[in-house]
Amino acid sequence: MSPPPAVIVTLTTDFGLRDGYVAAMKGAMLRAEPAVRLIDVTHEIPAQDVMTAAFTLRQVVPHFPAETVHLVVVDPTVGTERQALAARFDVDGAPHMFVGADNGLLPLVVGSEAVVEAVALPTDDAASATFHGRDVFGPAAARLAAGADLADLGEPVHKLTPLHWPLPRVDEQGVFGMVLHVDHFGNCVTNITRDDVEGQRAGRAFKCFAGSTVFRNHARTYAEVGAGDPLTLFGSAGLLEIAVNRGHASELLSVERGDTVHLVFDALARTPSRDATVATNA
Repeated sequence: MSPPPAVIVTLTTDFGLRDGYVAAMKGAMLRAEPAVRLIDVTHEIPAQDVMTAAFTLRQVVPHFPAETVHLVVVDPTVGTERQALAARFDVDGAPHMFVGADNGLLPLVVGSEAVVEAVALPTDDAASATFHGRDVFGPAAARLAAGADLADLGEPVHKLTPLHWPLPRVDEQGVFGMVLHVDHFGNCVTNITRDDVEGQRAGRAFKCFAGSTVFRNHARTYAEVGAGDPLTLFGSAGLLEIAVNRGHASELLSVERGDTVHLVFDALARTPSRDATVATNA
């Protein structure tokens, strides 16, 4: 009888690739469970940047199969009183696992309401106070991937540390949002969704203001405008992006994470009143 297929563990950290931290963590996991399947998401999260880690994982998690374990080590307060966490959560009805610090990251990824069960992982005296990825989180993730029961890994946790995404402000005149993320290509990804725009747009064109630039080109793809031209479009995550075709928008336009983005809809056409119609026809 063949053994069951190994569950995937995704790895997201701010370790970088220059040092041996990623390899040490992977080694500890493979020593604990040699059959575990490790998939690198990224190890280039900016140091201690919980929001970027959450944004990245939010784009990734829905594309992995049920029962995947997502290990995230972006832990600015490692070695303090913050809890080490393992949790089960649902994505479109499919169960997934999270292992990482209780620092608000998991609620940012899926929302607290999606978390079904959580436990606090114990930290024994032999664990390094500065490398819980290797000594606490990694082995716990490997055990979960090998079939360990979540409840056996620690004591129940009933409330997670909350963090929230900033929401855009939407009305019939337009949308006020902000840049959440600048990707590898320099595209500035905002917190404005397609629904935010289409729910109030009523078929109208709009202008986008960001930094000192006014964007009048709203496209479906980057190549719909000329090389070097600025544009807005809805990217693969369903969020409005500020971009430059074949250029680095953040650098060229001096737009950074946290900057305000303002969409202004064209004025609604007014239906003439009866009196105005009569006067016009007189």
